[in-house]
Amino acid sequence: MSGGAGVDGGERGGASSVEMALLWSVLLACLLAVVQVALLSYAGQVAFGAAQDGLRTGRAYGTADIAAVARRDAEDFLARAGGTLLTDTTVAVTVDPGTGLLRVRVSGTALSVVPGVSLGVDREAVGGLERITP
Repeated sequence: MSGGAGVDGGERGGASSVEMALLWSVLLACLLAVVQVALLSYAGQVAFGAAQDGLRTGRAYGTADIAAVARRDAEDFLARAGGTLLTDTTVAVTVDPGTGLLRVRVSGTALSVVPGVSLGVDREAVGGLERITP
């Protein structure tokens, strides 16, 4: 009888340690991907909330400087709710007097769990201006 332990498969020589290291790496990558998608989704919701807030104020505000009021309100919302989640934000407001539409676009960069990766967020809210007609 031959008694070689390595010959008949009794010992694997550390293969299970390598398998576990690979498995944990894949699981960690999946977890980070889920967290990144959640952060990107939440940053999009914050940007859309700011655009809607600016639109709501701009639609109801009855002065000639509707764009400035809508921009200020959207920027105030971002300052309150954005924090470090949404950075490098810009708010663009356009008023089309011909169609009576007000557009508030909020864009920025979402927080990333991977260093050096920049994920852009761009949301827009559009609505008609309220007008008093005789």
